[in-house]
Amino acid sequence: MHQRQGRVDEGGSEGRKEGGFSVWRLDDNNNEFLVRDGLTEEEALALVREYEGRGHRQAYWVKQESGRQIL
Repeated sequence: MHQRQGRVDEGGSEGRKEGGFSVWRLDDNNNEFLVRDGLTEEEALALVREYEGRGHRQAYWVKQESGRQIL
């Protein structure tokens, strides 16, 4: 079963236009968590690359506001 947790915004978003993309994480128990939303596609993809570059074990991906998975 997938869970959606509350927003965890690890960066400031003041003064930035809200975008239609979000970053999601799948944990070891197969639960999905929203990492950050309101991003542009470029910001979301960069955040996924950043987390993957840190060697996190979880899977990260980008979703468009329509629910379509990007990465």
